[in-house]
Amino acid sequence: MKPELKIIKLLSEWSPYVDEHLLNSRTFAFGLFQYDKCGSDKLYIGNSLYMNLGMKNILGLDHGNIKQFINPDFQTLACKADTNGDGVVFDGILTTGSELKSRSVQAKVLCRQKLLLVLCEYDISELDRLNSEMVELNQELNNVQRQLIKEKKLLTKTLADLKAAQSKLIESEKMASLGRLVAGFAHEINTPIGIALTASSSLTDAQQSINTMLTQEEVEEEELISSLETIKDSAPLIINNLKRAANLVSSFKRTAIDQSVDDFHVYNLHEIINDVIISMNSQFKKTTIDIELECPDEIELYGNPNDISQLLFNMLVNSRLHGFDNGTLKGSIFIRVNRENDNLFISYSDTGKGMDSETVRKVFEPFFTTLRAKGGTGLGMYICHNIVTNNLHGTIKCESRQGKGTEFLICFPIPKGNL
Repeated sequence: MKPELKIIKLLSEWSPYVDEHLLNSRTFAFGLFQYDKCGSDKLYIGNSLYMNLGMKNILGLDHGNIKQFINPDFQTLACKADTNGDGVVFDGILTTGSELKSRSVQAKVLCRQKLLLVLCEYDISELDRLNSEMVELNQELNNVQRQLIKEKKLLTKTLADLKAAQSKLIESEKMASLGRLVAGFAHEINTPIGIALTASSSLTDAQQSINTMLTQEEVEEEELISSLETIKDSAPLIINNLKRAANLVSSFKRTAIDQSVDDFHVYNLHEIINDVIISMNSQFKKTTIDIELECPDEIELYGNPNDISQLLFNMLVNSRLHGFDNGTLKGSIFIRVNRENDNLFISYSDTGKGMDSETVRKVFEPFFTTLRAKGGTGLGMYICHNIVTNNLHGTIKCESRQGKGTEFLICFPIPKGNL
């Protein structure tokens, strides 16, 4: 009897599906193995009696040979066979092959008289096709990864450029704030200086009139009294308005220097807030908006006063523009400061139009503004948020309802510094 016919006869005892067609099939991989102990160490090996082409492809072999299955191995299968007897000893994912080539396939292993029949219901050609597809997909994945790396570098550079542009815009907004402060100061100081100049001119005219009268032989009493009254009225008017101008200059000097120089020193909080209110007087004096300040006179902080002045300056501008429709509405602004242990609390509120919930949610986002058409930059409240969180290491929260005004609650730890 030919060897193949002997194998067919042997396999026919296992399954009616084993025939000549199955022996040459690429659709089913199967093999017949004889297991036995190897020496006295109780290790089991499998002697391949027959493997079809599919099994050889799985094992990476071109001829019959003694091979170990990887998982489960022959020893595990043999132990189950010795324990359970003839029948199915394994039904699941079987890993076969060698160190160079292995495959995981759905398999069923049957045992009979120390023989193992391994049936793998797997299309080897389909596996090869899938392997080829996997190689192509891996190549595509590598290409995608390289493209992602390029795009990541580009995005990183773009993000850096955006941050640089954002920093420039923030600095521009700060300088614009300082410019508005200068313009407001110039307008504010014009009034006392103008009054002082007018009074000084009257004083000069009166003085010249008296000099002329002194050269005459006769002087009219009423004319002399009138000139003296002019001098009497003009002198205090000049002094008071020059003092007012000097106070404005001092206030502006402190505020302007604080906004342009990062100078850390001890400063009086009430004084800084009051300076900001004075510097903003030109923007509010023609409105019906009242500003009320409640701040203890004795609170002193160590740091950069610009943090507080820039914070309140932006909030005051925001209230006038948004809360009171560019100053056309009547209302009040309240600034209340309290100290509790080592924390400082600032409540800034106005009785303006208020905001809807969506605006409140976005109020601190950069470039968000409801006045884009009127030149709004959307950086004012973003700068406020940065000042409180980054410079003062605190928190800022906005609460508002339409028609009910707006309140900003600010809390930050009091800097130890040189206090």
